[in-house]
Amino acid sequence: MQEELAAIWQEIEATAVSANLDPTKFNDTHRDIADQIVAFLQAPPPKDSALESEPNGWRSWLPLGKNGNGHAASLPPPPAPIIICGEPGTGKTTFLNVLDVVLRRRFNLPDNVQPVMHKGEHAYHVTKRLLNGRPISLLSVKKWDDLLYFYTWSREAHGLVAADRAAFVQEVLLPMRLIFADEVEMTGYSPTLPILAQHGLLVVGSSNQSRFAQLEERQVPLHTYTFDGIDLRAGSPADAVVQPGDPAWAIFDALQNQPVQQFEQLTYRQMRQDDVFFVGLDFGTAVHAPLLENDWASFLQTLPHQPDEPLIFLLDCFSLAILRTDYNAIIRFVSLFDLIEQQGIGVLVRHQDETTELSREALSHMKITIYAARGVPEAIKVKTAVGIDRCISRIGQAGHKAHKLLPLSFKSP
Repeated sequence: MQEELAAIWQEIEATAVSANLDPTKFNDTHRDIADQIVAFLQAPPPKDSALESEPNGWRSWLPLGKNGNGHAASLPPPPAPIIICGEPGTGKTTFLNVLDVVLRRRFNLPDNVQPVMHKGEHAYHVTKRLLNGRPISLLSVKKWDDLLYFYTWSREAHGLVAADRAAFVQEVLLPMRLIFADEVEMTGYSPTLPILAQHGLLVVGSSNQSRFAQLEERQVPLHTYTFDGIDLRAGSPADAVVQPGDPAWAIFDALQNQPVQQFEQLTYRQMRQDDVFFVGLDFGTAVHAPLLENDWASFLQTLPHQPDEPLIFLLDCFSLAILRTDYNAIIRFVSLFDLIEQQGIGVLVRHQDETTELSREALSHMKITIYAARGVPEAIKVKTAVGIDRCISRIGQAGHKAHKLLPLSFKSP
């Protein structure tokens, strides 16, 4: 048992390095989380304990004990979800990415959520996250919720059918054993995580908050851990900046000689150099184009880029001044870097006329714009400010990754 745990942990550390995490910063909490999940996987798979006799329609989404079925007390306790809490940038989601890859490989667990899911003649498209160019199973809770709803909603009956949901969970999700999820902070959606847990799946999630009303309401016990203090991601925002005289400056110049391409309202350039695929974006154009996370994912799909091929975005004419005066640009900036993190893309930025100021302090200053915005609900402002905190760490990670991916001729000595 201990030898197997040690071997798994070594694999976790090796995979963490490839994902631009610093495993020397892992502590007993990280090990305890991994050990708990391994113990669950080593036990016999639990029998699906879902109630297929739950009422259909909206009542099937109510907490047990409130839908009138009277069977809540007879259910075996679900596996307690494991939720990692903490501030953005402490490596919560990236650690889950690593666990997802290592544990599925180690225990031969499938990822049955495909880029296109089908129910009869209907299709649901899933943007898969990547780790080192390979798709992983982790989705946001919102996307798990959408997927569950896709299989629960009957277009023929024009209503929710609990048996359809139970069949999907039993046939597709239960063989996966583990459900990795991030952004576990929803309160206004259907109780997705409690439903998955009550089917016997172990939910492992990350969140920027520490209390989860839906799990409490459904009487699902949980284990919470807190990551704080240190940023586990390698790199700092300044690592993404290319200064005059850096060899990488020539890549930006070379891209200017490539023809302009068009995706909706976004213009860009592309080229392949020494087996690395580069995409050049004018920063102002990128944050003013009406593209959010799913739109950026659609843009990636149009590129003649191979899944295993290194990909670097070059953001030219970078300027924080644009973000300091435009709330919508901030939202699109956050969406862009959410997608960059999910897909493992490297990023370099430059400014032609002045030294680019890219630091944690400079990025944090954008929160002034966020909180000064008029006509924006306070909850949206808070969510956007949290997004900026994510970006601060993700820019550094993407810059660090870009320098690792660069062809040798463009690397600084």
